[in-house]
Amino acid sequence: MYKKIGVAVAFSPRCEAILVEAARLQKLFDAELNLIHIGEVKPDEKSYLEELVKTIGIDSERVKIIWDKGNPANKIISIGKKESIDLLVAGALQKENLMKFYFGSIARKIIRNSQCSLLILTNPSNNPQPFKRIVIDGTEGENNADTIKHGIEIATMNQAKQVHIFKGIKLFGLSMALSGEEETEQDQEETRKELVGQEIAEINKILKSIDTHNLRINVKVASGKSGFALRNFAKRVKADLLVVKSPSHKFNFLDRIFPHYLEPIMENLPSNLLIDKN
Repeated sequence: MYKKIGVAVAFSPRCEAILVEAARLQKLFDAELNLIHIGEVKPDEKSYLEELVKTIGIDSERVKIIWDKGNPANKIISIGKKESIDLLVAGALQKENLMKFYFGSIARKIIRNSQCSLLILTNPSNNPQPFKRIVIDGTEGENNADTIKHGIEIATMNQAKQVHIFKGIKLFGLSMALSGEEETEQDQEETRKELVGQEIAEINKILKSIDTHNLRINVKVASGKSGFALRNFAKRVKADLLVVKSPSHKFNFLDRIFPHYLEPIMENLPSNLLIDKN
């Protein structure tokens, strides 16, 4: 699925944990690994990183360490293109403050501009575990079937115990459907149930075309602002991975005034986040 994984390496207290997580993913996907550090090449850090690779047990023949200088986000993105990386792994703060929300952390800039799939780890561990509770967003975009398919593949590889597919109904569309002046409360409730049934049927149609490997799959349909509703649902089911479709355009300032559905998720990550570009 992912044949070349890039890892954004910063020499922070979580550096080792992120590399251990990356080693698990490398084995899971049988992929090559590129470790990317943007900054001065310091002899002690170089030795530390090389020693970590050995200690963790990363296959030395399938790992490449890349050192570069410049703007961290821009360099990571350009290296990703040059090396044909199809999954970039990075750490992120679980909740960003107001300054970072408006001016952008490195992780946010990568999210907005990267051309490969991106896995943001909120709490990397030295004892990484498979993703067991996965939420897949089936709401946004014309090709949500692809996102569902890729989410199911990842769930299968991780032998997930529970998979939820979330489908949001936009409030405007729901209000229009229930706007009949002569409808009783019972009529409105029946209309609501019909709409929910149609959305569930659409997801089930997609699932029938996919080998789900007998995974336990729950389809959840909810109304509300899609990003907030999805984030709250992922929190409620205690997801350890949220899979969403990558936006079809780069984020810009207007996305912060009139937020893209990913903005509330990025502002307060409910779990590890996979932004799918496939």
